[in-house]
Amino acid sequence: MVSIRHSAYFEHVTRLRQSDLEAILSFLADAGQVEFDQPYPLDFLARLQDLVPCDAITYQEVDPHQQRFYSMVEFPSETESTEGDEDAYWRVAPCPTLDFRERTGRLDAVRTSDLIDRRRYRNLPIFQEYFRPAGVEHIIDLGLPAPHPQIRSFVLFREVGASDFSERDRDVLEALRPHLYQLEAHAALRRRLVEALGEHDGDRDGGICAGLTPREREVVELLAEGMTNAEIAATLWVAPSTVKKHLENVYAKTGVGRRAALVAARHALPG
Repeated sequence: MVSIRHSAYFEHVTRLRQSDLEAILSFLADAGQVEFDQPYPLDFLARLQDLVPCDAITYQEVDPHQQRFYSMVEFPSETESTEGDEDAYWRVAPCPTLDFRERTGRLDAVRTSDLIDRRRYRNLPIFQEYFRPAGVEHIIDLGLPAPHPQIRSFVLFREVGASDFSERDRDVLEALRPHLYQLEAHAALRRRLVEALGEHDGDRDGGICAGLTPREREVVELLAEGMTNAEIAATLWVAPSTVKKHLENVYAKTGVGRRAALVAARHALPG
């Protein structure tokens, strides 16, 4: 028998047009190439913004009981959040979507307009004193699993005067949900493996690998095995440009400016 959970997912997917399904598949193919060394990197948020058009998007981890944001990644990131911004939010918080998450524990993709009518919303202090000055009117929020009382979600924003998020936008976000869980599980496993490798190799690597991050050490190891940048990228499930950036960081940290010299220095280490 089909579970309610799977039935709901199927309902969201079957309402989408073929072009939307193709866009989701393209997004997931690109997402698999993004390196998850932080909760969700900017490259990921930028691609999600293409999939569900919006003026800004945030990944957040928040504890409403402590009135604290533990993590926040914003795109575009021209202006970074400050402590003053956070204080301003909590003075008039919560917003309707955060209140919904806290009260119900549900993770559904939900719009502000699903929870409160426009007139009441526009009279709330959170809109009058926080969102309107920032030029924000429409919000859709996709919840992610988190230990109580923490709340995790993607929050997408559209500016004052723009159209609200549509049912199509909600269906796209819900269709992504199981794939996001899979990406998170894969990223967490990879981080644990890289950290374990770094701890195992820490003592013997000394010299050339001292001061490198676990991922940078992993790139050096694969380089020493004779892999090209493209082969390293395929092995690590990242973009070749990411490998190139890691190598640039390694060259800067080690003072070794050439690929061959770096490989020679790594081979000179014991073990």
